[in-house]
Amino acid sequence: MSRTKFVLLGTGTPRYTPGRAQQSSAVIVDDQAYLIDCGDGTMVRIAEAASRGLDALTFTRLTHLFLTHLHPDHTCGLPGLLIGPWVMRRRAALHIYGPPGTQTLVDGLLAAYHDGLEAHRNGLAPLNHPLAVEVHEVAAGQIYRDDRVTVTAFPVDHGHLDVYGLKFVTPDKVIVHSADTRPTPSLLEHAQGCDILIHEVYLRQSLLDTFGPEWQRYHATMHTSEIELADIANQTRPKLLILNHQLIWGDHTIEDLLAGLTSRYDGPVVYGRDLDTFS
Repeated sequence: MSRTKFVLLGTGTPRYTPGRAQQSSAVIVDDQAYLIDCGDGTMVRIAEAASRGLDALTFTRLTHLFLTHLHPDHTCGLPGLLIGPWVMRRRAALHIYGPPGTQTLVDGLLAAYHDGLEAHRNGLAPLNHPLAVEVHEVAAGQIYRDDRVTVTAFPVDHGHLDVYGLKFVTPDKVIVHSADTRPTPSLLEHAQGCDILIHEVYLRQSLLDTFGPEWQRYHATMHTSEIELADIANQTRPKLLILNHQLIWGDHTIEDLLAGLTSRYDGPVVYGRDLDTFS
């Protein structure tokens, strides 16, 4: 039996869509969860996953979060992760690993909720245990290691922010998460022969049919088309390619996206949906 599971918690984007929370996922090794990103809706998805038997996602056991970057669709759920498990009596510190600016973000959120937190602490609820958060601002390289997992951050290309893809090496899996990015050599290096590659994607023809030159230039500069992703997958040959942060516009369909990819790449591909679990 595999010791490692990968869970898509939220597969969405800044464009809110029924049935899709914003970006969040988890690598689970044995009974420990390592969260990746925390977009809007993450805590509801975590509760749903835990109710399905993924006990590592029980709120009070959530102690590790890795942020690929600080765009809102990857961080809007962070207040819930900071506060909700504390209300439910999480006593261990929450460790957050993220790019420069993460400390400012966390400090600002805790300051914004100061009055509400104090009302809990000093009201009738017995919530006098510390709300312990430890932020670790990271650069490229190995950013975390314990006896279950080694996590490496590598730079990807998504505009002017510091953005990192993440590579998780566990006792039985190598899992690579692209973050938001255009094609970049660092991902090709780290994803070679991995067990699971989670990669963002947009459908190129739907972009051309729906938007004018400015938005076309934006997405071509910031994201990865299905044509480009096929090339990435052909070069890295993951055992499983999971599509995430999928962007399809207009009358185009999931089937169009998959057809455009699989006509150029013959490996196993899954169109990721919220709460999909892989082991």
